[in-house]
Amino acid sequence: MDVIGSVVVSGIVVTVGFLLARITSARSEELKERIDRLEDRVDKRMDAFQASVDGMRSDLTAVALAVGARPRGGQAGSRR
Repeated sequence: MDVIGSVVVSGIVVTVGFLLARITSARSEELKERIDRLEDRVDKRMDAFQASVDGMRSDLTAVALAVGARPRGGQAGSRR
């Protein structure tokens, strides 16, 4: 009788474990998809932001050259 009880309990444990694995797997896939979409959105926004910064840098460089500014010594990116 103890053997039959152990087999039944083992079957229940396996079944519940299988169901929990399926539920968490589905949830995990859903979260992965959401994270991927969020990452894509952030990448697009960062690319647009970088393009905006590059444009401002170009404009500021043009203004600086127009007023005759010269690079200061020791600054990164300065050419002598």
